[in-house]
Amino acid sequence: MSTNNDSSAYVLGQKYAFASASLIMGIASYVNFLGMEKGVIAMLFAWLALRTSPVPVLAERRRWAQTGLALGAAMWIIVPALLAWKWDRAIDFLLRLQDLKK
Repeated sequence: MSTNNDSSAYVLGQKYAFASASLIMGIASYVNFLGMEKGVIAMLFAWLALRTSPVPVLAERRRWAQTGLALGAAMWIIVPALLAWKWDRAIDFLLRLQDLKK
């Protein structure tokens, strides 16, 4: 019986860590523009934290994982939308950066 409790505590500890990592990566994806790779990692950690198996199911920090998932997904919506909306300015900016290099 003790090994089952130890196993449950270990899995729950992993899920707490995944929820925390998801929240941190979701916030970190906004530190630099186009941080979409961190958004993917935030969504991955959220998925790992919110899975129902192996048991026990995450209850205490579930909101952290959900927030990390939302922030990571929002990055994948906001950045492409901004690039599509301001495409001409983005191209102009990249051309100016190339001119600085010369």
